Amino acid sequence: MRSRTLPLVASLSALLLSVATVSPVAAAEPADVVLLQDAMSRTVVKGLGAAATGTTYEVSSTASFSVANGRAKIGAVAAGATATARPVGITAADSTQSTVFTLPQLPKSGAGVYLSLQSRVTTGGFYQTQLRIDPKGVVLLETQRVNAGVQTTLGHTTVPELRVKAGMPFVLETRLSGSTAVAVDARVSAVGAKPTTWKLSVTDRSAKRLTASGRMGVRVYVSRSTPTLTTLFDDLRVTTKKATTPTPPTNPTNPTNPTNPTPPKPPTNPTPPTPPTPPTTPAGNAPAWNVTGARTGAGSAAVGTTTYPVPAGALFVSPTGKSAGTGTSAAPFASVQAAVDRAASGATLVLRAGSYAESVVVPSGKKITIQSYPGEAVWFDGATTLKNWQSSGGRWFSADWKYDFDSTPSFTRGESDGTAAGWKWLNPAYPMAAHPEQVWIDGVAQAEVASLAALKAGTFFTDVAADRLYLGSDPTGRTVRTSTLTKALSLRGEGAVVRGIGVRNYATSVWMMGAVTVEAPRATLENVVIYDTATTGLFVGAANATIRDVTLARNGLMGLGANYADALVIDDLLSLENNAEHFNTAPVSGGVKITKSRGVTVTDSAMLRNDGPGLWLDQSVYDVRIAGSDFVENRGAGAFLELSNKIDFVNNLVLRNVGNGVKINNTGAVNLWNNTIIGGDRAVNIVQDSRSSTDAAVPGHNSRRPFPDATMPWLIRDISIGNNVIGESSGNCTVCIEDYTHRYTPAELRISSDGNVIQRNSASAPTWFVVWSRGTANVDPYVFTTWQSYRSTTGQDANSTAVEGRPVTDSSGRLLAGVTAATRGLPGIVASILGSSTPTIGARFP
Repeated sequence: MRSRTLPLVASLSALLLSVATVSPVAAAEPADVVLLQDAMSRTVVKGLGAAATGTTYEVSSTASFSVANGRAKIGAVAAGATATARPVGITAADSTQSTVFTLPQLPKSGAGVYLSLQSRVTTGGFYQTQLRIDPKGVVLLETQRVNAGVQTTLGHTTVPELRVKAGMPFVLETRLSGSTAVAVDARVSAVGAKPTTWKLSVTDRSAKRLTASGRMGVRVYVSRSTPTLTTLFDDLRVTTKKATTPTPPTNPTNPTNPTNPTPPKPPTNPTPPTPPTPPTTPAGNAPAWNVTGARTGAGSAAVGTTTYPVPAGALFVSPTGKSAGTGTSAAPFASVQAAVDRAASGATLVLRAGSYAESVVVPSGKKITIQSYPGEAVWFDGATTLKNWQSSGGRWFSADWKYDFDSTPSFTRGESDGTAAGWKWLNPAYPMAAHPEQVWIDGVAQAEVASLAALKAGTFFTDVAADRLYLGSDPTGRTVRTSTLTKALSLRGEGAVVRGIGVRNYATSVWMMGAVTVEAPRATLENVVIYDTATTGLFVGAANATIRDVTLARNGLMGLGANYADALVIDDLLSLENNAEHFNTAPVSGGVKITKSRGVTVTDSAMLRNDGPGLWLDQSVYDVRIAGSDFVENRGAGAFLELSNKIDFVNNLVLRNVGNGVKINNTGAVNLWNNTIIGGDRAVNIVQDSRSSTDAAVPGHNSRRPFPDATMPWLIRDISIGNNVIGESSGNCTVCIEDYTHRYTPAELRISSDGNVIQRNSASAPTWFVVWSRGTANVDPYVFTTWQSYRSTTGQDANSTAVEGRPVTDSSGRLLAGVTAATRGLPGIVASILGSSTPTIGARFP
């Protein structure tokens, strides 16, 4: 849904007329009429009783509700169950509702709990503003319309500034108005911290919008994957507006000479769907990232909102500290590096609010924790303000530029760009991609050009020989910031912990691997934001690392890279809009790329709109679990599983990627179960090429393993495809299995598929429903134009459902009503990942 825009100012002629005549009747701002104000100041053993005004409630189960100590209790709502409470006799079309929710305990596991306020409730449907609170207290705010049981999400957003804790009260508020267009506003905040603006605003102009007056209600739903939960609520308030009352005109006075009226502002262009986050670098917090398409609120808490406890003996650091500081709260160190140098192994460094222009190395032999002071925003910032601008022939330059960064387009310093297919880093359309220089004018990123002659508005050029940086836009009266540091953090001490901080604006060369690098085992990054670095945001090159609640955004090459990162745990990662410099897709780019690592877990994460693959496993990655994650609108494949083995890809949402939805290339032992894979050049593409695990000349072998490695056959063998929703391919087939070596049939490779919903848009789009290799019998694969011919020839998908000519999901990926399949029983590992042995179809939604 599109956010509402303000109406245009009155026409110019009307404005001129009003100056010379009596003012027209003005409408007074209508006051709120309180329909219900219930402080729950009573004791009721079963049900909710009556408010002080006499209003009673209709509840879903009297035994589930009680009131005591100023709070209503909804007790023990079981997994998959709903509880509702609706005031009797109160209806309105336009209304504002609010209540205070409290969770005595956070959800222990699963998708979490949904807390809702309902409006315009009739037999035909209702509007609903709801919060999803997950086991980590992460908040997702949604507005929905429900028509006869069919749910439509109108809008949703994460709320990074609020992280719910057990026992913490928070306020949910919603406002509904209009009929031709129904405006729905929503916000949530901690008690006592009410925001001045609405967090989420949408307008419903659909033919299915609800316009009639209706009842209100409070609702709690516990996800099927979450254990029984209790919820408290209080201070339920419902208001509406009085009818507008005209204010009598005042006596006319002699008109004054008219001033030139302000012409009306032109309307703004409507917001396109899923736009990239504007490339700005604010002085304060990070941008509000666009997470459209994600099921969950993945990523870091907002910088400045974490509250990690300060341990006894902690060392303090402050940007305003003195060089003679001793690390106490009263005399903090002036730099993080000074604190690291002075700290003993095991120390915790607590950073006070502000910006740290540093490149910090935690050395081998020191186990150091670096964290923000509770509630304070801490940034490692690689940019400084550039001043002393001079005008020269329509250009502007500063002679304060004294930097010369390395632009090697390779992981090997000084190496030229590759020439072989798949090994050329630079896209000819973006020749400056590997140059780490970055410039912002008033927070707006400028594009780098290769010569002074190419300079124009919105671009910059660095003349290294003359120590000058040129701008094509006038910097007069504006702030110009340029990246001047290359690295933020090098973690070389085992057991390092970094949490509650932000990193931005570093001029990191490709070969430096990342602005933040994990170079020793057992590191943990938690609630960290890394954005607008020149190449890679975060690199993990050691075992047993944990990357939890981390946001990686708009980095020049890649969000996260990992190599030799055995037992890597990635949980609740948000990686979006990376490869901002538009390197070629190969050899590396996109959201996350992991190579030569074993025992990897990627859960509850979101890879959104990266220029490249969302997730790429390559070069001998073994034993991987990818679950509960979202791969949406990436320009490469949503998920690319290459030259790897033993992968469980379960309960993932793969939507509208430009490349393949899921590509499995020379990779075997894959469980592809309970996913929703919609869109992509080929929705599911499984291919075998000539690269052999017994050929030492082929790149990608793990040198730490025996050669050849028996666990890494590089074959598309033992692949199980079950209970998925697959469709809307934009290429020539929906499910495609091809062996370019012409050696194997899918049956010989033990590839099986059943219990799925497989869709195509029409009888001829894509051309083929399924492509199926014929091995040595024929170099050309079967190309099945009909579902019947595919099933009768291969014996596959006997219990699957084929749908042709209509969609099977809504825009969010939820299965549409009436679409079913005879699901298959779950393999044990799949049931374990899902937390349930009950078969369902497609990805699971909260």
